[in-house]
Amino acid sequence: MVRIMHLLILIFVSSCAGYRVRDRGNPFEQENIRKLAIPMFINKSSYAGVGPIFTREITKLLSSYPGLRIQGLSGGSEDAVLVGIIESPSRYSEAYLTTATKFTSGELQESIGNRAQFYLPTASTYQITLRLVLIKNPSKMTKELLASSIGAKVMADSQSKVIFQQSFNYTGNFNRETKDTITSDSGGIVNYAKTKRYFMQTIEGLAKQSARDLEDLVINVF
Repeated sequence: MVRIMHLLILIFVSSCAGYRVRDRGNPFEQENIRKLAIPMFINKSSYAGVGPIFTREITKLLSSYPGLRIQGLSGGSEDAVLVGIIESPSRYSEAYLTTATKFTSGELQESIGNRAQFYLPTASTYQITLRLVLIKNPSKMTKELLASSIGAKVMADSQSKVIFQQSFNYTGNFNRETKDTITSDSGGIVNYAKTKRYFMQTIEGLAKQSARDLEDLVINVF
């Protein structure tokens, strides 16, 4: 019976090979970072309202580590600051790429009246980048430069230290709502409210993915 138990334990341990036990302690302890400020991420993208969503998910992740205290504002008493910059193509034609269309025939033709028929976009894809910089003792000028067009090339000043600088690139896809306007209950030729909701739902998903990606980075590097 004892030999059988030993065999079962050996099988269990072998089955766990290749899996890494995640240490939920403070991942930045070795850098003497126990108090971390995470200001609202800077949104330099073409997509309004995405900054708070990414900030929330990253903050939620780092708040889960014991021994690491998180605050929202950089007041000078923190050990380090996590600067987040959200970027995308600046031109609308590059920020949103159409992947599916619908011709204005049938009921849609009645909705556009005497106008020539055309294709409506019904699905789009977009690119978004989250750049994270963990920096100790950053000066005001350093933080401003990090958010500038040359931010990715900025080196820390003599008083500060960059712990890591990492960019995460994502592609999102969402549907665009198109309905006729024949009745008062119709959705409208292009329903911007529903389209916006679909878009923000995909942003929520990408923000959660960014937290998982940061967690993998923290586990593998620190």
